[in-house]
Amino acid sequence: MNSIIRFLVLSQIYVSLCVAALALSTQLIISSFNLDVVIFLFFATFISYNFQKIVSLKRNPDRARGWFLNNKKFIYFFLLCSLIIAINLFLGFNYKTQFLIIIISFISLMYPFGLRTVPYIKVFIIALVWCVSTELITVFENKLVIETELLMSIFSRFFFIVSITIPFDIRDIEFDFTELKTLPIVFGVKKSKQIALVMLYAYVLIEVLRHLVFTENWQALVAAFLCCLYTQYLIKGSDNKKSGFYYVFWVESSSLSVLFFLIITSIFL
Repeated sequence: MNSIIRFLVLSQIYVSLCVAALALSTQLIISSFNLDVVIFLFFATFISYNFQKIVSLKRNPDRARGWFLNNKKFIYFFLLCSLIIAINLFLGFNYKTQFLIIIISFISLMYPFGLRTVPYIKVFIIALVWCVSTELITVFENKLVIETELLMSIFSRFFFIVSITIPFDIRDIEFDFTELKTLPIVFGVKKSKQIALVMLYAYVLIEVLRHLVFTENWQALVAAFLCCLYTQYLIKGSDNKKSGFYYVFWVESSSLSVLFFLIITSIFL
């Protein structure tokens, strides 16, 4: 089991599942489904994260030893398959969706080429890309009208992604350059965790307001509270002494928890 989990994490399949799960959770909440979008995001995320990994390893060849080198054939083969599937799905989307995908793809491709080094905005770039991918692509492709309730959903997702991205900067505090100016470098680990928690509570607050003002969706509201409790525990446990596995598996699992708790609450409530 450990070897399977390690394979899923290091191959970037796990994070791809997390993005796809967030997109599916959005579709459950807004009751507008599009399986092509979910599948596309899985393969597009796999391409994006492995592309960034390959660029990083090209710059630091010594780091290529180990797992990636031993599994390089699989990664490149699955990348080719992912590219074929993603392009095929992309061509079937409407023009607005395609334009949106091109924009976030450009941001993702530029991320390892200096965009991540822009002071203060690293965490917000990641949150923006994940938010647009898991919320707006479905909205654009299903031709939904962007009204206040939908905007609240988008903002709550943005705050949630920021909250679970900050712990990764805490993990990297010893390796990031001081000039990078991530939140933990500027404010320290303790205050960064507090900022992450504020973002997480903002996510829940928006969900409460959306429930009170627009539509009574007890399943989504309870799911948001359960997700908050789970994610809060993971954020509080974050520090630069934790193993990398704590972040790439457990903190990342908070994305999966959104869908998990939505399914649980829809069954029992």
